[in-house]
Amino acid sequence: MKNFSFLLHDIKYLEPVHHLEFLSQAIYPHRHEYSILTTDVWLDQLLIHQYGTSLKARRDHLRYVHNIHKLGPIVMDERTNFVLFPLSSSAHRNAFWINLRTILRFSTPENERYQTRIHFSDGTFKDVLFDKKTCEKQYQKTLTVLDRMMKIREYPELYFNVKPTQ
Repeated sequence: MKNFSFLLHDIKYLEPVHHLEFLSQAIYPHRHEYSILTTDVWLDQLLIHQYGTSLKARRDHLRYVHNIHKLGPIVMDERTNFVLFPLSSSAHRNAFWINLRTILRFSTPENERYQTRIHFSDGTFKDVLFDKKTCEKQYQKTLTVLDRMMKIREYPELYFNVKPTQ
């Protein structure tokens, strides 16, 4: 059993599980990967090992640069649009995270057991208990953060009113 594995760019979502041996699972188009780590610890270890940063550092960045204090998206790699955004709080360090690149849309499912259906680019869907408005708000917040990060990287002197060095 692996304690830690890297999350790949084609991940659809990372979710907590109610299991005796595992705390979370990563869902990919053609496989599931279980972990003994919570989703937040899994993300933190990935950021440390692969990107040389931490979940805390990314959250501090969101607060300082984007003024986002709750349910902030985590940009794993802005060059490839690998961004995960939470639908639930990380109060227990085990949030439900979705990959921005794999989402097509949100809809209301026909059954009344779930509140939102998340449609993925591979033609599959996931029904969740989060309301559609929250899902769409998180999606828009994620797009905004990614857009700003790309602009900050491209035009830092204009974004922060800093004089360019020559």
